[in-house]
Amino acid sequence: MIKVHCPNPISSAIRAAITAPLAGISMFAMAAPGAPQVAFMPLDYALIEIDQSATAYEQLVTRHDAVEIPISWNRWSGDDANQVNYKLNGNTVSTQTLGSGQSATGTATLSIDQGGRYDLVVELCNADGCSQSETKTLVVADTDGSHVEAINLNARENNQAYSNTTNSVMATYFVEWGVYGRNYTVDRLPAYNLTHIIYGFIPICGGDGINDGLKTIGGNSFSALQNACAGRDDFEVAIHDPWAAIQKPQAGHTFSTPYKGNFGQFMEMKAAYPDLKIIPSVGGWTLSDPFFHFGNAAHRQRFVASVGEFLRTWKFFDGIDIDWEFPGGYGATPGLGNADTDGETYLILMQELRVMLDALEAETGREYELTSAIGNSAAKLAVVDYGAAQEYMDYLFPLTYDFHGAWSNSVLGHQTALHASSFRPNEELQTDNLVNILLAQGVEPGKIAVGAAMYGRGWTGVADNGNHLMTGTATGPVAGTWEDGVVDYRQIAEFIASGEWQTFYDEAAEAPYIYRPGTGDLITYDDARSVKAKGDYVQQRQLAGFFSWEIDADNGDILNAMHEGLGHPLASGANRAPSANAGNDQTVTGPANITLDGSRSSDPDQDPLTYQWQQTSGPTVTLSNADSANPSFSVNAVDTAETLRFTLTVSDGKIQATDEVSVTVQANTPANTAPVVEVTSDVSVESTGTVSIVATATDVDGDTLTYSWSSNDGLLTIDNADSAAISVTATAVTQDTTAQLTLLVSDGTDTTMANIAVTITATDDGGNGGGNTCSDQDDDAANQPAYNANTVYLGGDLVSHNSLVWKAKWWTKGTAPGVGVEVWELNSAVELPWSAAKAYSGGDEVNYQERRYRAKWWTQGNQPSTSDVWVDIGTATCTP
Repeated sequence: MIKVHCPNPISSAIRAAITAPLAGISMFAMAAPGAPQVAFMPLDYALIEIDQSATAYEQLVTRHDAVEIPISWNRWSGDDANQVNYKLNGNTVSTQTLGSGQSATGTATLSIDQGGRYDLVVELCNADGCSQSETKTLVVADTDGSHVEAINLNARENNQAYSNTTNSVMATYFVEWGVYGRNYTVDRLPAYNLTHIIYGFIPICGGDGINDGLKTIGGNSFSALQNACAGRDDFEVAIHDPWAAIQKPQAGHTFSTPYKGNFGQFMEMKAAYPDLKIIPSVGGWTLSDPFFHFGNAAHRQRFVASVGEFLRTWKFFDGIDIDWEFPGGYGATPGLGNADTDGETYLILMQELRVMLDALEAETGREYELTSAIGNSAAKLAVVDYGAAQEYMDYLFPLTYDFHGAWSNSVLGHQTALHASSFRPNEELQTDNLVNILLAQGVEPGKIAVGAAMYGRGWTGVADNGNHLMTGTATGPVAGTWEDGVVDYRQIAEFIASGEWQTFYDEAAEAPYIYRPGTGDLITYDDARSVKAKGDYVQQRQLAGFFSWEIDADNGDILNAMHEGLGHPLASGANRAPSANAGNDQTVTGPANITLDGSRSSDPDQDPLTYQWQQTSGPTVTLSNADSANPSFSVNAVDTAETLRFTLTVSDGKIQATDEVSVTVQANTPANTAPVVEVTSDVSVESTGTVSIVATATDVDGDTLTYSWSSNDGLLTIDNADSAAISVTATAVTQDTTAQLTLLVSDGTDTTMANIAVTITATDDGGNGGGNTCSDQDDDAANQPAYNANTVYLGGDLVSHNSLVWKAKWWTKGTAPGVGVEVWELNSAVELPWSAAKAYSGGDEVNYQERRYRAKWWTQGNQPSTSDVWVDIGTATCTP
């Protein structure tokens, strides 16, 4: 309705007095009035006004029954007028009669209570005709989207267009937060393939004790809700994330666009697809706690009233979805729920919502749907009499997924099976069982939709024991796309394409799963085959159709299969979305000329494509031929690396697709000079002795230097091997030996190596059996008690045996000393020849058959002359 307020109203007597003279002289008027000029005025108005900086719902939204539009005009020349008309879109909405001297200027205020785009013209008339002002376009924004242009879809990937010949429900959940990390905006929705979009999730206000379920996910979700609900009563609805919902600019939006974000794009989507149902879902896993308080009639009725207010405010919505997880309990907050009363509360809630929606229908002339996501087990469904509840409802969405997942590592299974599996034939957690329970309750088949999972659930550490993999156990959740244990279908498709996973299909359950043997990763999910099987089932049972969770995880395969499973053909002459390909990421060093490559973009219908490139981040460059497949630009040399990002948008004239590419400009770095190392080239150390070595290293570039000392022959032990100064301890040798010490000094780019020869000098025992003595006798044996098999020896006791002195390592009795006997160690300072019974460590040296050998690592029983564990280092020092 449009009302006009006119200043200086003219009485009928005055109007008659003015009109008569005008009529008398009309024969002398030679021309129409001069054209009026409308003064500067605001052109943009909003019936629902949004505060772009607010987070609290009470401050975010201001509702107006109408907008007041002041108009002022002037006539600067030409003949007088006796009438002014105000026209919107060519229709006269108000007329004023002008007296003598009143046609040079005028004002009026239009009151408009319907959104839309209006072409405003001010028209001055006299007896000889009319003259009009230039047109000004007024935009009166309203949340019914009456002011917006139809959306340009950017549906990517594998989505194809189908004809819904069965008039089935084709619903999907779109989540508020998907615009962030997932980068899934409303314009990516294949709306042409959908009947319903369910928007998740609208919260119910309340703090501690009301929304404790939100606290289970960490982060700031709970505090964000408190901010959003500031000023609102508990149990009223709000918007959890206003930025994502209504403030974040999306494609085609500017900061001044009245409605941005998800809601703004939904309005544009309704302009393109007016029959599409967009329904807000209240609740969800972490936002369901308030429902458990609805046994209190005041709380429940406050909620119902606020939902009505919400739908009056956001007029593009087509109803309400209740996602109470779950009546009777089983939800995010332990202890909540009462199986004896929640069912009745649910029934009353549906009844009161239906009454409210019926009143809203009478008020607006529109239809509003009431739907509900419901439980995924027999126990959950038993709490509510859905046969009674359906009287008030349009559709029920039993959650035919999340049957199994990584919340249990001991009981694995299919997460979205249609039937029971052969490995667990009595499985109750399957789609057919849920549908049968609802039908047994008296629910009409045409009100039940079956859920398709656009994601998988999985585990890691599942061993292949030769039986069905689902009969095994796991060690934890599989690494997920956004959270552990949950993997997007899109990523599952990539896993399969990699060739690293084994694919399986359980024909009894109609359920696919994949397995990666190296890690024991196991993922259960829906694929095209299992979804088509569900489609056959929907037709056989005459059910309503499909819904799915959640659209941002699908690459198009699952939604396509939902249609194909119901027998829907490709839309006749339907335009299919093009595919944008912005080419590979590039890395260059400036100065350089770079050419971007969008030539691999394609269109399945062979439609000609238009190209538009736009830089989205990084230092600004000038793109030449930005409307071609191969634009170019130049970059200069840079001191620090820079990354430039570009978005390619291709269009076939109806549907757009986008892709992104990045160009990294590496920093120009001067040629590196390797460090210079000075260190003594020859060092001498006695057997078992220690020597200090200091290296001096310099770097002309001033780079930080790192040191790494090493010796690979087992003769040297190095302390502080990562510093310039080290200490080196030599192993025991029986003859002078040369060991090799290596130093590596690095500046991070280049490495300089230095080698140091370390001479280990042997020591002589003066003829007492040690050092180079190869005698198998020790003169000291005569000074020790002879070993007695009946004597108990303690650790440290010395005995003589076979002309040698032996020391007990610990308590022993009855075990004679000898080479290789664990409890005894040789105490005599003699060198015995190699023995098969003795264990040797790396670096140990022995004489064998007139040759000298050194062990590379631990060994026992391997002959030095035939085993590669021994290194021949020369002539034997002596022979026995």
